[in-house]
Amino acid sequence: MLKLYKGLKSYVKQLILMVLLLFVQAFSMLMLPSMMSLIIDRGVVQGDMNYIVTAGIIMICITLAGSVSAIGVGYFASKVAVGFCTDTRKKLFRHIDRFTMEEFDKVGTSSLTTRSTNDILQVQNFTIMLFRVIILAPIMCIGGITLAFQKNATLAMVLVVCMPVIVVFLVLVLRSAFPVFRSMQAKLDKVNLIIRENITGVRVVRAFTAEQREEKRFEEANEDMTRTSTKSQVKVSTLMPLLMLIINLGTVAVVWFGGQQISQGVIQVGDMMALIQYLMLIMYALVMMSLIFALMPRASVCAERIMEVLEIKPAIKDAVNPKIPEKKTGIVEFRDVTLAYGNSDTPAVSGISFTAMPGQTTAIIGATGSGKSSVICMIPRLRDPVQGTVLVDGVDVREYDLDALRKRIGYVPQKSNLFAGTIRSNIAFSNEDMSDGQVERAARIAQADDFISKKELGYDDPVAEGGTNVSGGQRQRLAIARAMATNANIFVFDDSFSALDFKTDAAVRRAIRESTQDATVIIVAQRVGTIMNADKILVMDQGKIIGEGTHEELLRTCGIYEQIAKTQLAGGGEEE
Repeated sequence: MLKLYKGLKSYVKQLILMVLLLFVQAFSMLMLPSMMSLIIDRGVVQGDMNYIVTAGIIMICITLAGSVSAIGVGYFASKVAVGFCTDTRKKLFRHIDRFTMEEFDKVGTSSLTTRSTNDILQVQNFTIMLFRVIILAPIMCIGGITLAFQKNATLAMVLVVCMPVIVVFLVLVLRSAFPVFRSMQAKLDKVNLIIRENITGVRVVRAFTAEQREEKRFEEANEDMTRTSTKSQVKVSTLMPLLMLIINLGTVAVVWFGGQQISQGVIQVGDMMALIQYLMLIMYALVMMSLIFALMPRASVCAERIMEVLEIKPAIKDAVNPKIPEKKTGIVEFRDVTLAYGNSDTPAVSGISFTAMPGQTTAIIGATGSGKSSVICMIPRLRDPVQGTVLVDGVDVREYDLDALRKRIGYVPQKSNLFAGTIRSNIAFSNEDMSDGQVERAARIAQADDFISKKELGYDDPVAEGGTNVSGGQRQRLAIARAMATNANIFVFDDSFSALDFKTDAAVRRAIRESTQDATVIIVAQRVGTIMNADKILVMDQGKIIGEGTHEELLRTCGIYEQIAKTQLAGGGEEE
């Protein structure tokens, strides 16, 4: 947790001011019992009204100073804690934004969401409480005991005896609570995972009438988390009753021994009242400390989980000394490339070698799982090969500045992700200041202008999260338009025409061909009709290229391609 708190360095001035206010607050709280003792012994017992009024005014002034200080402490504690956690959230978001697919697979999106929201909120709440107590409580404990000994050493020993007993209980409870809170956060991740899966996959769940099964799965995970949460709260809730028991026993002991000493004339009534108040202040400080310790296990686990993410080093990062190609030609070359996922012994693709030239369309086709998407994900460095080299414009992609590399590439992923906003903001995703003309041109290329013009607000029509308020084909066309709106000279389409009907598919490809005459186009497809007019077709099977050539050449030389083509085109489904 201390590692995470290093981020407080930028709030030093506010923290210093808060500490000063804490000292004022603690001083006022410690002064009041002594003032009350004097009022009772010199004012009430002796009937001196002038002293009572004077001392009362002083007490009111001290109370006001303490109240103002307490308000100031609350303000700065909240401001610093919230600001610190806001900075941490930004830092975490920026760090996650640089993650590769490998890191996302390792941690999981639901866990990353929990760590970015709930975990930071837990740390924030703990930090606010910590700032208000961490200095105040020790001052009150030490100051209270010191002043109590000045009043009466015998009665002050009662306070000294109570404190180690409380510390022992705190240590025992905390040691048992830490593992439970760590388990609870892991189970919260699982609950969030199930919720996310059911929200994003609601159509599948309903289509297969799996609502009851999913409800049961959620209830099991929810009940598991509830049991763990209840267990943790039971452990923590034992602190307060134990503390109150010790406080009450201490009060009884002070009254008992104090009463005896008053009867013997050793101390006065006011001194005993002051000692009881000091006992209450000390116990109040210890109660506040116990709350800190009650929150600490969960906050500590949350901080560890946040630091765990922040300490992950992305597998893909900018080159130390990035190279810039002399010319922006658009040539993409694979040289004996092999890619493996995680610790898998079997590579996803192996021995891949080919060159995609500008002004040409290079297509990749093959059965599901043959490695088509694995090949093209290495061009924008979404993943790095374990062997071989991928070159763009003659430079290894690992030697590029990532931003510079990806600005050269217009990429349409297999899943057409849209963002909450408008149609315009989604098409202009690469440049918020993109002109209307450029947005509309990209939409025309993607054959999206027709359905956009029918929208009530046209390009300003809202798009829901994930693009759930548009059809699959419309979502895919907007994703294509988003890529075509860039200034890229390499365009990569990962099965990006699968949701389009034959007519729209042909129209989109024709428009892309006309607008990218000098660019390099790489298309991954399942349908032969989508890629049969490509300048070069690569046929993949089990992670290897088993055929290369034009449509006509492959029909003669590649049995698998011939089989795919005959199966798909037998019904007259050939397209332009």
